[in-house]
Amino acid sequence: MRIWAVAFAATLAFAAAAFPIAEEQKLPVVFVTDTVGLGDKAANDAAWEGVKRAANEFSSPIAIIQSKDAGEYVTNLTDAAKRARVVVSTGARMTDAVRTAARANTSTFFVHVVGEIDGLPNVVSYNFRDEEVGFLAGVVAALYTRTGAVGEVAPSNSAAACGSGFSAGVTAVSSSMGKRVAPVFPTAPKEEADDGRILAGRIVSRGCDVVFVAVGGTAADARNALEDKTSLKVIPETAERNASPAGQVLAAVIDRVDVAVFEGIKMAVDVAWEGGYKVLGYRDGAIELSASAESGGLTEGDIAIIDRAKDLLGRAEITVPSRQADLDKWSPPDLVKRAE
Repeated sequence: MRIWAVAFAATLAFAAAAFPIAEEQKLPVVFVTDTVGLGDKAANDAAWEGVKRAANEFSSPIAIIQSKDAGEYVTNLTDAAKRARVVVSTGARMTDAVRTAARANTSTFFVHVVGEIDGLPNVVSYNFRDEEVGFLAGVVAALYTRTGAVGEVAPSNSAAACGSGFSAGVTAVSSSMGKRVAPVFPTAPKEEADDGRILAGRIVSRGCDVVFVAVGGTAADARNALEDKTSLKVIPETAERNASPAGQVLAAVIDRVDVAVFEGIKMAVDVAWEGGYKVLGYRDGAIELSASAESGGLTEGDIAIIDRAKDLLGRAEITVPSRQADLDKWSPPDLVKRAE
């Protein structure tokens, strides 16, 4: 089932037909959700925020189609392409459908976030720098840990980059503070490599008191497996714009899906379109870290060190390693010295 909602700036209305001809000049935008839909407090909600920002800043008429079944993806994307100049989508499960719809609708711009689509001139796709996400989580984890062991659970497709970044963050804090902290990564046979429940269990069994849970197929099961471990802190990677520390959550690393969506739409509006695959990072305003001393567990001194780590990323004064080979040659910054 498909649900249309058309918005003009901040005013919402409903329609089942194409945009009026007069609105066509304002570059109409249609967002096609995955099967989770709006209200997920994750990528769909964040993407819709980016679309609404475009409506406010560019007076673009906007609409949404909520997919109820994965079999609707190609049909919904194709319908959207017939009604708009820009079609927005998100999620790795939609990439094949976007390719199909984009090839059949070459005069429509497609903006896809989370999932690599390259080689189609009318498609721009975005991902986030996993190594920078991991780095920020590693800094927080190393600052907090009481046991000296911190772990990471990540899906196999991002484990290498996330892991290298996480290790770099841990190393930066360890070397700066003279604190012995070891990053722990669960090992599993191939058939269990994306089983978040098993991976989380192995992390806990090795004495970790902080676990970074990267976004992806392992995340939900890992969080469920960890939620009853009251002495353990979790750092989730999330697309929830307003994620904040509370309870078991020590901090949250936020992928700004809305920023990527807005950037893609803006390229079309500005007649500056560049198709291809783009990876956004902290310096692009596409990665945030939500952490505070008020939430418990972190001190004001910890926050000062975290802020300096973020400042280094923002100024591009450090390049976080994304592979083990780069990590082996990496020289960690002195975060304590910079925080004084």
